[in-house]
Amino acid sequence: RGEKQEVRVLTATIQPGGKTPFHTHRFPVTVYVLEGTFTLELEGRPAVLVKAGESFVEPPNVKMTGYNRHQSVPMKVVIFYVSDPDTPFLDVLH
Repeated sequence: RGEKQEVRVLTATIQPGGKTPFHTHRFPVTVYVLEGTFTLELEGRPAVLVKAGESFVEPPNVKMTGYNRHQSVPMKVVIFYVSDPDTPFLDVLH
């Protein structure tokens, strides 16, 4: 929306049994799973399983959390998004 937009690329590892905080994004976020399976729970929608080699676009302004439900294998993702430079990646919900 702003005059300066940045493409950002992050990597993340979620340990077995781990999860992300309950949160929203202010912009679409594309998640590509490198290893493992990512279980996404988006408010008002059925859970989505994203396996290694697959991607999913997390919509903006939707409450969500993600899990690595495997008990022994870490889950690794690459995250792509475009935003204004000072926009936080996520907003944690309580």
